[in-house]
Amino acid sequence: MNKLLTGRNLLRIRDLQPNEISYLVDLAQKIKKHRLGHFKNTKHKKAVCFFSKSSSRTKSAWEVACFEMGMGSSYNDANSSQLGIKESIQDSAEVFSRFYDVIGWRCMKYADIKLLSEHAGVPVINLLCDQNHPTQAICDLLTIKEHFGTIKGVKLAFVGACNNNVARSLIEGLLSLGGHYVGIGPRAVFPDQKEMKFYQALAKQSGGSIKFSTKISDLKGCQVIYQDVFLDLGESTTLWPTRLKLYQGYQVNQQAIKYAHKDFIYMHCLPAINGSPSNYANDVKTHFGKQFPYVKNGEIEVAGSVFYSKHAVVYQQAVNRLYAIKAIFAAVIK
Repeated sequence: MNKLLTGRNLLRIRDLQPNEISYLVDLAQKIKKHRLGHFKNTKHKKAVCFFSKSSSRTKSAWEVACFEMGMGSSYNDANSSQLGIKESIQDSAEVFSRFYDVIGWRCMKYADIKLLSEHAGVPVINLLCDQNHPTQAICDLLTIKEHFGTIKGVKLAFVGACNNNVARSLIEGLLSLGGHYVGIGPRAVFPDQKEMKFYQALAKQSGGSIKFSTKISDLKGCQVIYQDVFLDLGESTTLWPTRLKLYQGYQVNQQAIKYAHKDFIYMHCLPAINGSPSNYANDVKTHFGKQFPYVKNGEIEVAGSVFYSKHAVVYQQAVNRLYAIKAIFAAVIK
């Protein structure tokens, strides 16, 4: 096993060098292709994950990865842990790093997981925070590589919430490996000047490119269309009217995809509000369908005709989270 990342934290994609990002993606692909299970450094090791926000795919991927790699796993939700609540983050880090070999946390703020990592004696993995979602980015890059054989030169458009926590990690990974990123959405969600300069520097180093646009027509030639929900995890549903107005015109539907490359793939970090029956979709179309006709069928960021089309790779992408987390375990656990 390559010792490139042994003992390291994974808090942000931008903390990794391009060769380290490539290593994780390639290792995930190798683990998936050859159905690799136990590694010497993971067998009989102990992992713990804390979820201050709810989770479906990340929690499942973490637990299945632990099981298949011969590791023990403990799970703590927002109601079953004192991390950062009754007990300080520093004290929790000191205690849990004596119990476990790796710690994962889905937290509210990046500053919190950074503090945890500074006091933990074992690798800490960011399972999502307000600014980043690095495990999602590794699985996304794996999915892109599986389809195109490379990441360098691939043109990806993120439509809607094009600079949220998921988007930032994806931008950092894609640009580091020479991809081309087009953020399409309202100007209000564009990065500030400082952040844009950082992105441009990454692109310059790798031969990639980045731009943000308010025009859905800038999907032209894109090989990947990517989306996240318009209302982020943990945000109040009272924001729906404001958010639906903000993102009006950025639904990926049959009209929008006419601009993309004919063989594009559609990606979504899930869950998607795509018209399929769910309490969430029903509530939105019932309460806001008249005011915002584009959601009258319970389709918000994406139309079902796109989400369930031959172009969609969303389920493959979701499963790839398992292999991304396996690769991270194999790489960082001592």
